[in-house]
Amino acid sequence: MTTAKIFLTATLAFAFSLALRSQPMEPPVPGKIGLSLSSSAAGSSDGKLKAGNTTYDGVDITNYSWALNQRIGLGGIRHLTIGLDYDLTKIEGKESSPLPLPNQLQSLGASVRYLHPINQQWLMSTSVGAGSQVTDSGLLSDGWGMRASAVGIYNRSRQLTFMFGLAYNSLSQDLKLVPVFGCDWRPTEKWSFALGFPKTGVTYKLNKQISLGLAASGSGGAFYVKDDPLTGTAPRSLADSKLQYVEVRVGIQCDWKINQTIRVSGTIGQVLYRQFKYIDRDYKLKAHGTVPFLSLAGNIAL
Repeated sequence: MTTAKIFLTATLAFAFSLALRSQPMEPPVPGKIGLSLSSSAAGSSDGKLKAGNTTYDGVDITNYSWALNQRIGLGGIRHLTIGLDYDLTKIEGKESSPLPLPNQLQSLGASVRYLHPINQQWLMSTSVGAGSQVTDSGLLSDGWGMRASAVGIYNRSRQLTFMFGLAYNSLSQDLKLVPVFGCDWRPTEKWSFALGFPKTGVTYKLNKQISLGLAASGSGGAFYVKDDPLTGTAPRSLADSKLQYVEVRVGIQCDWKINQTIRVSGTIGQVLYRQFKYIDRDYKLKAHGTVPFLSLAGNIAL
C-alpha cells in the first residue's frame, strides 16, 4: 500500500477517528446540548494532471464540506453521536483543454458512532454509516455505499494514547477493508505528536487559545459516474463507472479557540500527491508536480 493510500484511509473510511480526536473523552459539559456544526473550504489552483502522454494544465480544485453532529450522553463518557455530512468538490480546467473528469464530486451521508469504556485504560468505538457519492448528478439515487469501523483506544497514560482497528468502505477498490492505527503522544502541556490516522504531525500550543502545527493528511473518496465526461478520450467509455480520488497534503496549521463555543483554523501548504482513477476502466490521471493549497475551517459547539 502506498503512502498516499495510507493517508487516504483515514478520510475515506474514518472521518470517525477525526471526530474522536476533536471531541474530548469526557462527560458532556453542563449547559451544552451536544450539538456541533462544522464547515471547511480548501482550494488549489493552476495544477497539472497527466494521463499517459497527455498533460492538462490550469487545473483548479476546490472542496467544501459541512457536518452536523448530535452527541447523546449515556452516562459517564459513554455516548452516541449521530452525524450528517455533505461534501462538494469542484474541478475546473482550461476551456481550450477540457478535462476527462466530472465538474464536481458530491457526497451526502449519515452515520452513528458509539463510544464505550471497557475499563480505565481501554475504550471501544464502533461506527456505521451510509450515503450517496456521485459526480455531477444522481445524488440520493445513485452511488450508494456503506462504511463501518471498529476501533480500540488504549490510554497508556495521560501523555500516550494508541488506536487499533479495522475500517470498511464498500465503494472503494484499493481501500475496501484496511487496518487503522494511530498514536498520540503529549510529552508536555505544549507539545503533541500524532502518527497514523487521521493526521500525522506535530503541534505546539502557544497558549490556551492558539496552537500551531505541521501536519500531513489525506482526502478523497470513490464516486459513481453516470455519464462519460469527455467521450472518446479514454480507451473505454467512462459512463456507468466509479471514480476514485486520492489527495495527500502537508501544511502549516493554526488553530484558534475563540471561546468555549467557536473554533477556527487555517492551513497553508502543498498538495504532494493527487490521483483520479476510474475503477475497472484502466484509466487514471495523476498530478504532475506539487501545487500550493489553502484551507479554512470552523466549528460551533452548542
